[in-house]
Amino acid sequence: MENVPETVLYEGRDLARMHEAVAAQFAPHRLRLLGKEAGPARFRVSNSQGDMALYRLGHGADVEIRTVVQQGLYLIHIPLAGRSALVVDGEPVATAQDVVSPGQRMEIRRSHDSDMMILRIPRPVLDRAIELRGIPVAPGAPVRFTPAIDIRRPGSRAWLDTLHAYAEALKSGLLACSPLGTRHFEQLLVHGLLDSQPSGISESLRRSSRHAALPGALRRAMTYCDEHAGEPLSIADMALASGLSVPALRAAFRAHLGTTPLLYLRRVRLDSAHQDLLAIAEGRRDGTVTDVALRWGFVHLGRFAALYKATYGTVPSKTAGVRDYPENARIRSACG
Repeated sequence: MENVPETVLYEGRDLARMHEAVAAQFAPHRLRLLGKEAGPARFRVSNSQGDMALYRLGHGADVEIRTVVQQGLYLIHIPLAGRSALVVDGEPVATAQDVVSPGQRMEIRRSHDSDMMILRIPRPVLDRAIELRGIPVAPGAPVRFTPAIDIRRPGSRAWLDTLHAYAEALKSGLLACSPLGTRHFEQLLVHGLLDSQPSGISESLRRSSRHAALPGALRRAMTYCDEHAGEPLSIADMALASGLSVPALRAAFRAHLGTTPLLYLRRVRLDSAHQDLLAIAEGRRDGTVTDVALRWGFVHLGRFAALYKATYGTVPSKTAGVRDYPENARIRSACG
């Protein structure tokens, strides 16, 4: 199999033309030369008729780049040589590798010997992957990732290894011969990014992963519970979200999960309360056991404590690190 060369978008010493080529692929930006040119600028792209594209970029000079807000792309920057520094929405990114989400501004400085690999993922590709997980996507609110990719995390390292393998597969020509292979590789990268990189929907993704092998209607009901557990819910609400009748929903929960819709909802609320209590104990969140109980719809502390102990083997106050707490008090509240 012959190697497939990258497509040259620009190569030369005219930074104005280089600027135009980069803007056409990503977004309008301002480019400022910080020193003398040290070599030719290089801008190339590899793709195999898939939804994504992989770029190699080097300006051949010390430069500063300031972008306007771009709405349609996720950009993952992987430095291969030289020095690079990135500021996203006014906050410096502490890692060399990063992901920039739609709606964010970038300020970039790159050295003359910088060689950058950039993966471009259109927003609709990521949105489709999220919807496949049973998570609704708001049209005007793109999912945002934490910009810094922390290579100390095993998942992040594995994802970066997959990206490099994708680059090698493109270079070899393998993906040009296999449209199906291209789609599978791209899906692996998109879903791997969702699972490895913290984002505004990380918790929803964690919960939805438990539902993957279940029928679609049941997954929709479970995801609806997960997303609205802090609100007053009824089995009719769950049935409406699933597209099933109430009897059919009850039958689906019994057949596939061995429980009822309302018992499942209670378990989701207990799990959410547990996570909040752990956050209080670790100093990541303020609040009391009462606050947590009310937030998740438990209006009787004694009943909440009993359910919690039966599930987690201890009482809520011990999880939160609170002593001498009235576990059996009833909270007078209009909450459900």
